Amino acid sequence: MKATKEQLVDFLEIKVLSPAEHHTNATDVIKKKVRATRMRLNKLISAEKVEEFFWHAMASDNGIDSYTKIKEIGASTFEDVRAEFKKLCGRAE
Repeated sequence: MKATKEQLVDFLEIKVLSPAEHHTNATDVIKKKVRATRMRLNKLISAEKVEEFFWHAMASDNGIDSYTKIKEIGASTFEDVRAEFKKLCGRAE
């Protein structure tokens, strides 16, 4: 299945962004990073651009910093959902 932009953004919102932002131990830095990521995702124009952003974000310095901070509080990260995200994008395992 090849998901739409909205389906991909909703998936990331439900699985990663909202749980991290509302986690009881979420710091102001984590909340700011989540809000910035959400804004970037919503500005993207296609499912392909969301997919490109997802893979790039994990490899960027900012993404690695976000991963570290979010993991420290025990919330899910992009890395934790990448297999499911890949399937949504219609990519084989």
